[in-house]
Amino acid sequence: MRTRLLLGFVALVSAVLLAGCQSSPPAPGATTTGGVTVDVEKSIAYEQVDGKDLDLDACIPKDDSAGPFPAVILIHGGAFQEGSRSNMLSLCGELAKDGLAAFAIDYRLLPASFPAQAEDTATAVDWLRETAQTDRFNLSGDIALLGSSAGGIIALTAADALAKSGSPVSAVVTLSAAGDLTSEALALGDPDPSLEEVVLSYLGCDDIDDCPQAVTASPRFNVPADTPTLLVHGSEDVIPVEQAEALEQAMREAGADVTLLVVDGERHGLQLIDNGSRVQIRDFLVDRMSP
Repeated sequence: MRTRLLLGFVALVSAVLLAGCQSSPPAPGATTTGGVTVDVEKSIAYEQVDGKDLDLDACIPKDDSAGPFPAVILIHGGAFQEGSRSNMLSLCGELAKDGLAAFAIDYRLLPASFPAQAEDTATAVDWLRETAQTDRFNLSGDIALLGSSAGGIIALTAADALAKSGSPVSAVVTLSAAGDLTSEALALGDPDPSLEEVVLSYLGCDDIDDCPQAVTASPRFNVPADTPTLLVHGSEDVIPVEQAEALEQAMREAGADVTLLVVDGERHGLQLIDNGSRVQIRDFLVDRMSP
């Protein structure tokens, strides 16, 4: 019988909304909420793969006197096989109201396998670092990654690759990210085996016990040590909190600046964002990126 792997990390994120947030995603153009004006620009191509554009949506504070702005790239969840940047648009607008330029990206979904998703994210980082984009969006040059569920794995993987290439991001925030995609994950809490085929497809393997890239794709074994990281996780998350604890330990052992924020309950992904965690996420990002 094929070894079971932790795979519940995406079942709840196909229709994500911010917990406790009743507002609709911002419409294109300038919108004003709570006295803060946000310029929303949709469907901007940042990469073309096999003749198909990969797009992002931009949420930019319109207080020009306060810029340049640090940037946050938002990476949606969805089992690597579904979801889109639209899932992150409410958060995009919220971060812009806090004075951060936010960019919700699409990336290649299955059947494209690891490391395609992290490569697309790294390309988005490189694109935002181009002079044309820093001028266009009034950016400071600091860039953070924020990923939900599967997007959290992608964020950590991309951050590690960028750090190793000498162009690290300023910070990473994950919501319900699984740190271990190997068979060792079976010993971390009580993992849900129901989505085994999804993760095997992401890894491009038939058997997790004969899958070298499972280690390469696991943030627990590939720590971006120089990148400050905030891990947000539910105490009864579909991804066992032991995953986050093991990842935090690995990062601490590597000398990383890491914080684990455990939110009570069964919430997953973007559902973890409430009034309290939202403030901590904002403060973490602001503190680790220059104004």
